[in-house]
Amino acid sequence: MGIAVGFSSNFLNAIYAENRLILNNGNHRAYALRNLGVAHAPCVIEHVSSRDELDLVAASAVRSDPDLYLKHPRPMMLKDYFNPKLRKAVPVHRRLRQVIVQFEAEENYAPAL
Repeated sequence: MGIAVGFSSNFLNAIYAENRLILNNGNHRAYALRNLGVAHAPCVIEHVSSRDELDLVAASAVRSDPDLYLKHPRPMMLKDYFNPKLRKAVPVHRRLRQVIVQFEAEENYAPAL
């Protein structure tokens, strides 16, 4: 038996729409992997054939301004994270996060008819 915790897989998630590939979920993972020297990672690609479908699967930033991602001559790219002119590293305090998952089973007997 297995229990899924969370909302999706740990793969990167991208949308292919209007001949563009948009990283929809996994920006932080992609940056961390690339920063470690990893050039390839598993990615789930959702093919979208219309703007209506894009509204169903895209992140809110893409839904609010799809032309920025689909029509702009030079959209944002992962390599921009590594450009010191475009980014600023801000120190933050480390935190530990604890997730408690509980599973309970209950067995009852009822009279059979």
